[in-house]
Amino acid sequence: MRLWHGGEHNVDCKWLEDFLALSQHGNYSQAAAQRHITQPALSRRIKALEEVLGVPLFDRTTTPVTLTRYGERFEPYARHVLSTLTEARHELSAMTPATDNTLVMVSLHTLSVNILPDMINYLRQSEPQLNFTVNASIQGIDNHFNALINRQIDLLVTYDLPSAQPGLEIAGGLKRSLWRYERFIPVISAQLVDTLDDPHTPIPWLCYSDYTFVRRIIDLAEQRVRPRLKKVFESGLSETIREMVLRHMGMAWLPESMVAEELVNQQIIHCWPENADLICEIPVVVWANLEDQRAVMQRCWEKLLRF
Repeated sequence: MRLWHGGEHNVDCKWLEDFLALSQHGNYSQAAAQRHITQPALSRRIKALEEVLGVPLFDRTTTPVTLTRYGERFEPYARHVLSTLTEARHELSAMTPATDNTLVMVSLHTLSVNILPDMINYLRQSEPQLNFTVNASIQGIDNHFNALINRQIDLLVTYDLPSAQPGLEIAGGLKRSLWRYERFIPVISAQLVDTLDDPHTPIPWLCYSDYTFVRRIIDLAEQRVRPRLKKVFESGLSETIREMVLRHMGMAWLPESMVAEELVNQQIIHCWPENADLICEIPVVVWANLEDQRAVMQRCWEKLLRF
């Protein structure tokens, strides 16, 4: 959160928390560990705060690091600003009691189609009075983690990928739970299944856009059969690709849960089912704010843990 302008610079409340952590420990590595950031990042943020204020806050020639006279003067102001912000946040939160009956959930678009309905139904079994607001992912995973920290949303559902993790500076304020595993399998319509038998016949390929999480999940599997694939369509949405498969446009990797019914009635065929290397299994995880102590949230979280 940006607090005020200092010349041409903004001051972030995180810098004040960094300042107080270093003041407490007198050691950069210990303060960085407390703040869940790297030591170089802590050093940069302390220097940025000093540049805005125009004075040195710490004497770095001593061990442990100590406050300068400017730092000693500034410390109570920093504590007061953070205390006031915390008090305001709690007061504003208390003004909206209706939110106790609503959970705001955010997910990747694919998960909002084939995972969230099951999760909501599961939670409503024990919380029938609960309302849900779902917003499919259109902003980027970093914004969603920040929204969790800022209490703008209650639950974030995503794939457990290295590229879908919170930054070190906020990870300590979040908790997560495994929901289930999702399998992406190569599928094709029954009408086109004969194209798989001839190794010399190119297979029309319906692929995901490079920017999507799904593309990262299935990339290694795709590479194993890439020489046979001829791209005829590209999209960032699993639902669109599914519709193209049903219209006999080509082969694609899709979430198994999304095409379960079509697999049973054999509208869609699982390609090369004997080849386990072409099946991509990925954990689906749920993230929440560690400090959200609302009773309804605690009950829902306990139920998610028991799934």
